[in-house]
Amino acid sequence: MRLMQDIVGDTLAGRYRLLARLAGGGMGEVYRAHDHLLDRAVAVKVLQPSLASDPELVDRFKAEARAAARLSHPNVVAVYDWGSENEHTYFMVMEFVAGTDLRDVLVSRGCLEPGQAAEIVAALCDALGAAHARGLVHRDVKPENVLIARDGQVKVADFGIAVVVDADRTSPGGIVTGTLRYLAPEQARGLDATTSSDIWAAGALLAELVTGRPPQQGAGADFLHRRATEPIAPPSRHDGRVPRDIDAIVLRACALDPADRFGDATDMANALRRASVRSLPTAPPLYSLVDDLTGEIRLPESTPVTRVARRRRSRRRARVALLVAMLLALVAGGGYAAVEVVRPARVAVPDLEGRPLAQARAHASALGLSLRVVDRHHHFGAPPGEVVSQSPASGRALEGAAISVEVSAGLPLLQVPELEGMPVDDASGLLRARGLELGRVANSYSGKPEGEVIGQTPAAGQARWGSPIDIVVSKGPEPVAVPALERARASVARARLRRSGFEVAVEKAYSNDVRRGRVLYTTPGAGTVIPGGSDVVLVVSLGPEFAEVTVPDVRSLSVDRARAALAAKNLRARVVQSCGGGSTVVESDPIQGTTVRENDRVALFVC
Repeated sequence: MRLMQDIVGDTLAGRYRLLARLAGGGMGEVYRAHDHLLDRAVAVKVLQPSLASDPELVDRFKAEARAAARLSHPNVVAVYDWGSENEHTYFMVMEFVAGTDLRDVLVSRGCLEPGQAAEIVAALCDALGAAHARGLVHRDVKPENVLIARDGQVKVADFGIAVVVDADRTSPGGIVTGTLRYLAPEQARGLDATTSSDIWAAGALLAELVTGRPPQQGAGADFLHRRATEPIAPPSRHDGRVPRDIDAIVLRACALDPADRFGDATDMANALRRASVRSLPTAPPLYSLVDDLTGEIRLPESTPVTRVARRRRSRRRARVALLVAMLLALVAGGGYAAVEVVRPARVAVPDLEGRPLAQARAHASALGLSLRVVDRHHHFGAPPGEVVSQSPASGRALEGAAISVEVSAGLPLLQVPELEGMPVDDASGLLRARGLELGRVANSYSGKPEGEVIGQTPAAGQARWGSPIDIVVSKGPEPVAVPALERARASVARARLRRSGFEVAVEKAYSNDVRRGRVLYTTPGAGTVIPGGSDVVLVVSLGPEFAEVTVPDVRSLSVDRARAALAAKNLRARVVQSCGGGSTVVESDPIQGTTVRENDRVALFVC
């Protein structure tokens, strides 16, 4: 078995010549290589021989490589090819990114500006979102796998062989400290990695970028236990300069329970971009982070013959063009000096990115160059009218040449959704899904159910991406005290209750004390504070249920005749034997002449 460092200079699959080692780790080595067939720079990752000897890992490596090759996204390092040279050498061919990785940036700079960190992790989340949508979990998000190209483009690497890492990590003695930093709690408990595990790792990476230290530190079984059970601290606890919005995003992404994290990586990317627009200070562009660590490397014998031939033909054409120009000038009588006068000078192409268009145009004009706007598109990181890219980006150009630029049209314009009638949580979710943000929330009493949106600003039209939408939320009907209405006329009481905003129901009851048509009482009672619009029952008197009558004189009458006299008055009789026997009434209770109500009972004392 050959040592991996011995293969520099080898050509794999007859086309990929390995020029220099770029990086290495427990799973393999990465080489700068040249693809002779397509005449382009590539990166080749060669699997460690110890892993390549396991047929199961090799099969998984192949399957994952195929899946990664189907993943096309601007923030993903493209996988071009894979293959094997022999039973010990399996390799994957990827896009070569001239730049550096985040680990080198952290080592050289300590930490990043919050705006830079947010931009990088938002791009990382865009890449993860695209992968997750295709059923591909990265499993090994860490600074070494996040690359920054010279132009500031963020690229995520190792989607193709991340699956091999799990096998190595979970084997006895296979824990790698650098990777353990980004292991999600559920993975620390022995569960499989999921898309939510990638989101946790992205949050941990964000915390490290803004503080210069991982959210938790340690090693071994004790660290795994803490990772599985202890929530991480907010980054601002380690560095008070970290904005609160970054704290909130990290804590949500790194929640112990996957259900409490962002629903998907795209949600996290949108949250970072909203925070950048709303509260993060302007930061230097990402290309300023890139040190010249991955310069072009070329062995003399690796230069393709076709390229040499092209350069020779190009030089011949240039000499012919110069000769023709000189002859024309001589014919015109100007001689060689005329050639020097009419030939345009070559000037350095200025860096126009980040300048307002008018300023960029004036700067180019001062150098004898012109500006051509080839596109205006919405841009998250640049205000309207700012140059966001140019071609050529550097080098030298002839005077009078045009520089093509793309200009920012500012943040995208989005349609403001109709929120009225929605529960406030649903409205907030809809705004996030549309790229907008919930702004100020005011509360007001209304006839609408409590918690329902009853107003918004703006109410319609369009708003910039990330703009806040203010809403008014119903507190329900305003509480009102039930008025005192006892003995009031029923019509007057009903009108007063309705003016107070209540719904009125009427019930009736007999009363010996309150006149017919007057209010006996209300339910709820007078003075009770209830929400406006509630039902109030108004109980109205029907008057007495029985008429008043006078007890007749039934003394000296027989029991039967006394009963008849009482019945004639609609009274009932109760016979009481007072003398041990007899049939003549000697007294009554109530006594004769007393006023009572119909259906009352009169006692007859009999002797």
